[in-house]
Amino acid sequence: MGAGENLRVLSPGRLVATTLLAAVVALVICLAICQTAHAHATLTGTVPADGAVLQAPPDAVILSFNEAATPIVASLVLPGGNISELQQFSTSGATISIALPDDLANGSYALSWRAVSEDGHPISGTTFFVVGAPSQGAAPEIGASQTGVAESLWIARLLLFIGLFFGVGGAVFRLLADEIPSKAASASHWTMLAGFAAAPAILCLQGLDLSGAGLSAALDARTWSLGLNSPYGATVLLAVFSLVCGLAALHVRKNWQASLAGGLALLGIGFSISASGHASAADPQWVTRSALFVHVTTIAWWVGALFPLVLLLRQDRRTAAPPLIRFSRAIPFAIVPLVASGVILAIVQLGPPGPAWWSAYGQILAAKLSLLVVLFGIASWNRWVLTAPAATGEVRALQHMRRGIFAEIVIILAVLGLVSAWRFTPPPRALAVDAPSATEIMLTDGTLHAMLTLLPARVGSVDVAISIRTGEGELVTPKSVKLSLEPGAGQIAPLTQMAEPLEDGNWHIEDITIPLAGSWLTQLEVRVSDFQLVKLNGEIDIAP
Repeated sequence: MGAGENLRVLSPGRLVATTLLAAVVALVICLAICQTAHAHATLTGTVPADGAVLQAPPDAVILSFNEAATPIVASLVLPGGNISELQQFSTSGATISIALPDDLANGSYALSWRAVSEDGHPISGTTFFVVGAPSQGAAPEIGASQTGVAESLWIARLLLFIGLFFGVGGAVFRLLADEIPSKAASASHWTMLAGFAAAPAILCLQGLDLSGAGLSAALDARTWSLGLNSPYGATVLLAVFSLVCGLAALHVRKNWQASLAGGLALLGIGFSISASGHASAADPQWVTRSALFVHVTTIAWWVGALFPLVLLLRQDRRTAAPPLIRFSRAIPFAIVPLVASGVILAIVQLGPPGPAWWSAYGQILAAKLSLLVVLFGIASWNRWVLTAPAATGEVRALQHMRRGIFAEIVIILAVLGLVSAWRFTPPPRALAVDAPSATEIMLTDGTLHAMLTLLPARVGSVDVAISIRTGEGELVTPKSVKLSLEPGAGQIAPLTQMAEPLEDGNWHIEDITIPLAGSWLTQLEVRVSDFQLVKLNGEIDIAP
């Protein structure tokens, strides 16, 4: 009995022609609207800096990222606890400017913002600043994040993956076999329907995740608009295209029609997964997207064949042997590109071996690789030891192979669960921000020369090393050294901190917080003796 006979088919020729035409049109539309993705954006600084104390209220808060990002929502918690929703945004390159109300009173403020990076992942944060003097009482708080959305999104993505890899992959098995067991056809059919159900749920949940809203906002038009217009919108539409082609491959009677629909379905899986996400967003994209496409399509082809093979091994040897032998011969040609593409993606995401490999992303990858080692071991045993006797009908070999394939299915389900969790774990590549190197500035009055080294010369916590010498280069050991930093625009009062002496005669200041980017006036007070105080002045630029 063929696959087309297992499920009811109405006008197969007309059905296939119409379905494939609609699927190809959908594919063209999806590829046209799929925008180029970039790396996961990471906040590199804010103006004013987090925790800054300002003499006058700012007109806007400027957020700087390592890559372009698009603002979604922002709200300002006022000193009294009320929340003001902010609507005016502007973007320029890798910066977002959020306009503030023009009547801010003295007190403590908290700006909560949410944006989307161009790989489709939401990014959010809260920055605090004070105008005049801090408010009395507790600092302003931002409401707790919504629960249930991330968990629901993980489940929906896992269902879609199962529909694509097991459902569509099972239909693609018709490229290897003229017949699919009825139970395998039914399983592919229902898993693809589960994928169809998951697709709109992902769009909705993606919109909720981007906006930071709870499940109660699932029916809001803005939620669906955010999900559809995000990079994941293209992924979902391409997945639907693949599911449509998979159903066509499963339902049609003629082998050439099934092969055409199955081939398009397999391509659809590759295009869908590589249309968005961390792996597809890394540079150089022609390498990462190609590697991801190869990785995904080979996995889908392999995974989809497992359940039909298990059922075929229960049938007559003459029916089971040909597709089993074809699959066995093709497996080495799938494993090599699968492993090679996986290695490329791992190196791009994690970089050379180091601390990044122990990050949350690296731990998920390590778990995935551990499972794949077991998977490849089982597959190799099936391929090189059991295939030949199983093809001849040896009962013991058939039993071991069926058990091995069931183990492969369980392992792959676990791998898909891990891969779904990557959606919430940015890779170290995405989190790495190039920090400015140490910056040196020379302060002198003609008789004393002080070399200040700031590491890093950027907003945030900075370490300062100070070396003081005479005009002849001899090291000076003063009684005390005090550093004062004042922004050139005079937004805040000078920052003043005493330096601590080191055993080598130099001085240092550890962990001084610089809240604003821009040009800072620098003064070093060197008390040479009880009766001599030398002031050395200069200027230094602080990066965001």
